[in-house]
Amino acid sequence: MTDSPVASALDGFVEMTEWLWWLALGFYGIGDLLTTSVTVFVTPLAEGNPAVDAIISSYGFGGFVALKILTLVVGYVTFRLVDTPHGVGVPLAFAVVGVGLTTWNLAVISYTMTA
Repeated sequence: MTDSPVASALDGFVEMTEWLWWLALGFYGIGDLLTTSVTVFVTPLAEGNPAVDAIISSYGFGGFVALKILTLVVGYVTFRLVDTPHGVGVPLAFAVVGVGLTTWNLAVISYTMTA
């Protein structure tokens, strides 16, 4: 690491890169995939993201799985191409977004099922 303030602020995250990727796969890859699928295919609700809704409407669950895989592959390639410590932002972003999306979807499912 260099002596820059950015590098020192990211040191802890760089050490957690592998865990961040596992969180990203768990929450963005699997958690959001499953909870979105329940929301779209089990409840009377629709997907809120128009692009994702179009893919699900056109290609179904398989299209959504392909979109998730493509997104994660592009993210991983980006992670490999970006210098350390800045590349850690990729799994960190996937993990944070995944936790947020999964939590939101679970709240929506819970509300819908109890209403």
